[in-house]
Amino acid sequence: MERSFKSWEKEVIRCIRCGACQNVCPVFKELQAESTVARGRVKLIRGVIDHELELTEGFIDKMSLCLMCKACVVNCPSGVKVDKLVEAARKEITEKKGLSLLKNLIFRLVLKNRWVFNTCLRTGSVFQGLVFRKGPNGQGMLPRMSLGIDKRRLLSPLAPKPFKSMYSEVAKVPAATRRVAFFTGCMINYIYTDTGRAVINVLKRNGVEVVIPALQNCCGTPVRINGDYETAKVMARANIDVFLKEEVDAVVVACGTCGLSLKEEYAELLEDDPIYAEKAKKLGGMVKDFTELVLSLEGFRDKMGCLPIKVTYHDPCHLVRGLKVREQPRQIIRSIPGIDFKEMNKPDTCCGSGGSFSLYHYELSTKINDHKVEDINQTGADVLVTGCSACRMHIADGLNRQAEHPVQVMHTAQLLEMSYEAKEFKEEKDTKWNKKYKGNQENMLKDLVEIEPEGVKDE
Repeated sequence: MERSFKSWEKEVIRCIRCGACQNVCPVFKELQAESTVARGRVKLIRGVIDHELELTEGFIDKMSLCLMCKACVVNCPSGVKVDKLVEAARKEITEKKGLSLLKNLIFRLVLKNRWVFNTCLRTGSVFQGLVFRKGPNGQGMLPRMSLGIDKRRLLSPLAPKPFKSMYSEVAKVPAATRRVAFFTGCMINYIYTDTGRAVINVLKRNGVEVVIPALQNCCGTPVRINGDYETAKVMARANIDVFLKEEVDAVVVACGTCGLSLKEEYAELLEDDPIYAEKAKKLGGMVKDFTELVLSLEGFRDKMGCLPIKVTYHDPCHLVRGLKVREQPRQIIRSIPGIDFKEMNKPDTCCGSGGSFSLYHYELSTKINDHKVEDINQTGADVLVTGCSACRMHIADGLNRQAEHPVQVMHTAQLLEMSYEAKEFKEEKDTKWNKKYKGNQENMLKDLVEIEPEGVKDE
């Protein structure tokens, strides 16, 4: 039987109101209101469960002011699952009050239906220039009018072609040592195709054959955390069916939120489903973040070339506190020759994106984001690496507004791909150089003095 809102009573009474959540909540840091910190929300939820409070607009607003970053959860001495309580409250709101017209349209007509979603996004990529204009220095794009998006918000454009349409369903390699399925997620498929390309290229170079199921859809997280459980279940079952039919060793993800959804939240969502409960657990056991998979590949470091750049890393909330992936990306970054890795003071604090949170509460999300950008600036990094596309877009927006110097934002897979390409490029140049001047040192020295070709200066 699916959990009722009343059944969360045992969870809310575990809160001892110690205030530990005040030290880590990014929303409370900005608003300084008791109702916007974990213990305040828990008290409000308890009031509704005990029928002392109603589902008023004020209550609904307070439940929306949560980033779902899990910082309060991992720092709670009583182990209160505050994010699950907020999610349960949002589910109750949806069941009793219904979804807004916009959410109803997006969740139940667009996201739920793969063909409709794909058609909308592909059409949007053609006509986006009518709604958006180019951002500063040609970076990203800014809304020409509000349309529910703040006109100051820098967004990344939709890609000309979805990632999945750029590849066949199987990216084959000769004598493959492993076979994995790639869950692309929405942002990689429709916006950051460069991340998807990097994932494929890195895995193929390491002898991994990659299956990219064409019928996969959105992971459903935006739908679920907004309380529409019925639609989220339909989407979860569809993705489970798609990926379990593939004969693969693992399901690789390049997004912490998508990964957490497939690994743990499908099983929670479908725990009472007699058919899909075990299927969800089986899929969850196959899920690996890209960095986890790479570290398990023998010899992946042998292909690295030198990248003489300064790099820092941002921990996406659902990757570090959900999937517990913290050291893996850092191990990869530190392995790359030439990299000067500079850790931020607080690399795991939320950037303020929170998916749709930054759409509904842009002003607040930018204030939270400003702290992240300040932390990035103090490292002096040339490149900010992360493992989440939503973080990538939101941080790029913040850097555009207040960065002290240009900082490129990319996924860990892209940095690793760059390193591989650097070595391949150098080896190719060295080979051509050696063939041209074999046995003729006099001509080689003459040309060196005159033109100093790339790749020879440091020899």
